[in-house]
Amino acid sequence: MAGFILKFLLLFILFTYPNYADIDAQIQAIQNASVKDRFKLMNAFKKRLMKMQEKERIEAVKKLSKNSKKKHAKKVLKELEENTKRANIQKHIEHQQMTEDTINNNLDLFEEGEYDD
Repeated sequence: MAGFILKFLLLFILFTYPNYADIDAQIQAIQNASVKDRFKLMNAFKKRLMKMQEKERIEAVKKLSKNSKKKHAKKVLKELEENTKRANIQKHIEHQQMTEDTINNNLDLFEEGEYDD
């Protein structure tokens, strides 16, 4: 009964206050959860990782890999790397678009004789 209450409290904390929940407690809850609950908890953990700064993410994944089965930690790390790559590509595309827009605006101004260097 005490184990059920502990799991319930951990789940409540994780889903109600995900930004304030302690990483160690979240990892502990993942380890102690049933297979069905572990899937949900891992998804919540991954969502939380995406909101963290890079250094925090690295530390959290290190803790997970130390305290979890390696295949789960590797899967989370792989997904995190893929999401980070996608985010970096998107930032690069946005930067390219801004650069192209600036060049086009300057070209328009130059053609109209309004460009001041």
